[in-house]
Amino acid sequence: MSATNNGANLVRADAATSTRLATPADLQGVVDTLVEAFHRDPVWSWAFPDITVRAAQHAAIFQMTVSHAIAHRSVWLTGDYGAVITAFAPGINEMSDDDASRFPAVINELLGDHAQQVNDLFERFEHARPVTTPHLYISMLGVRGRARGHGIGMDLLSHVMQQADSQGIGVYLESSNGANDARYREAGFDIHGSIPVAPGRPPITTMWRDPTPAADLVIYPTLEG
Repeated sequence: MSATNNGANLVRADAATSTRLATPADLQGVVDTLVEAFHRDPVWSWAFPDITVRAAQHAAIFQMTVSHAIAHRSVWLTGDYGAVITAFAPGINEMSDDDASRFPAVINELLGDHAQQVNDLFERFEHARPVTTPHLYISMLGVRGRARGHGIGMDLLSHVMQQADSQGIGVYLESSNGANDARYREAGFDIHGSIPVAPGRPPITTMWRDPTPAADLVIYPTLEG
């Protein structure tokens, strides 16, 4: 085994032992990770095209989701915020009712003439989600640049998928970067559908994973949360 592999294994081991539920004190750290992770994402960079203010705009939007998710025990992270994931159980919305109602106005204020296209896209997100089948909804999964290449993002995804398996429910996500689709397929996801973004832009791939029968589950050490 090479030294490089040893280093990667140590990073993954450290991330696994430090995985925990986020608390209100983690809000800024979680948002910062997502801002970095999605800065050059094909969809999120199209939605917020001005690179000079994109990070601040992303932070304003992500905070609306993350604050609500933390309040509902729906954010998991690894040590030092290397990777974070928002995973909403059935019946939990992605934002509070108040934030959801003012969300279009926030987009209008941030984006001006481009706002209608972006608001329309978020409407398509909502309409694409399964409505009759209970599921865990992965709305965001982000890994900081310094932590990439070690598999900790997929390990964190695996952790929350095990929770869905224990409840016998599926997992749904939107892949806004086609470069990640193969990783999700390797994790057991199948293509569920697609969401058009804009003329000339690749669509977003929606993906679904059925629950794994209990007899097939791989049991990992219990993680504190």
